[in-house]
Amino acid sequence: MSANQGPPVYISGSAQEIVGRGRPAPAYLNLLAAAAADAVADAGLDRAAIDGLVLSSSIPQPFERNPAEVAEYLGLGAAYTAMAPYGGRPATDVLHLARSAVRAGLATNVLVLSADTFASTLGLEGAIDLYMKSFDASYERPFGPLIPTAFALMAARHVHDYGTSMEQLARVAVSIRKHGLLNPHTEVSGELTVRSVVDDVLVSTPLTRSMLALISTGGAQGFVVTRERVDRRSVALLGYGEASAFMSLSQAPSLVHFAHIRRAADLALRQAGAELTDVDFVQFYDPATIVPLILLESIGFCGPGEGGAFVEDGAIEIGGRLPMNTHGGTLAFRHPGMGAALDSVVEAVTQLRGEAGPRQVRDAGLGLVHGQGSWLANNGFLILGRS
Repeated sequence: MSANQGPPVYISGSAQEIVGRGRPAPAYLNLLAAAAADAVADAGLDRAAIDGLVLSSSIPQPFERNPAEVAEYLGLGAAYTAMAPYGGRPATDVLHLARSAVRAGLATNVLVLSADTFASTLGLEGAIDLYMKSFDASYERPFGPLIPTAFALMAARHVHDYGTSMEQLARVAVSIRKHGLLNPHTEVSGELTVRSVVDDVLVSTPLTRSMLALISTGGAQGFVVTRERVDRRSVALLGYGEASAFMSLSQAPSLVHFAHIRRAADLALRQAGAELTDVDFVQFYDPATIVPLILLESIGFCGPGEGGAFVEDGAIEIGGRLPMNTHGGTLAFRHPGMGAALDSVVEAVTQLRGEAGPRQVRDAGLGLVHGQGSWLANNGFLILGRS
């Protein structure tokens, strides 16, 4: 038994509901139901075998639905229910809650669901208004920041402290776009070049439009977490770690290095009995190209200020030292809302099953998945392994 202090728990079913760019999303409960049906089918189980539900909240309706209501809607009957209701971190938290419930004997087969109708429900103006409320009312909101503003501050500080170049910031977008174009469900088209990214419309200095995440109309994800391995396609949930250090960006001790990120990643690795060198690929939440650079440095894949150089030579591309966001991430696949990082879990499962087709990482045996809330304020990591 590894350092995770318990037997392995498995992701035996995985599903992803695709809406498509510019198309109106189906109703929230319909998305959840579709993800549930597909995940249960992928696990090879009957719905009657499901005795638990963990729900991730959504951006447009964070508390409008509760897990008991959804369980009733799905006809689950008597079941353990729980919800992860905040920020972007539920993408990792929901699977941790399901894993914990299975280990505690509260359930045997737990359905994990997330759905969002981001742009369909809110529209661009509504999304801007909602995210404005994420900033501190006294010290940040009066200055009119947008979500890109927070990441632009990080990027500007990184440039100032370490000499990171616009070309290095652009290289992240170029590399992840390559992966997105290998994903048949991507919402983007056309290759990027470093020059085209640098010369794109400036949104918030120094970040251009191509350095920032998409905004999608909607989507959903579903998983079945089981006590026993259902079949050889089951993927082991080996480790989880989380840590928060602040909420308001103005209270962050640094804009470029976050010690709590290293703590969260180390906790996950320790549970899995693994080292950084064992990780075959990473799926990072990537709302802006500066974020993967900071994550690489804060986790310890490279030293402070070395993230730009790390990505320059193709290290994060498929075939490189550390393939990153092999599905395209939020930069080059989609960003349906709060469940965006759960797309990373779907991709990690796909990679570890060896079913990623042209974007398959060779001999993928261990993956690290990241979810974060706000602006790297609270972070969660999952370690998934081939069973």
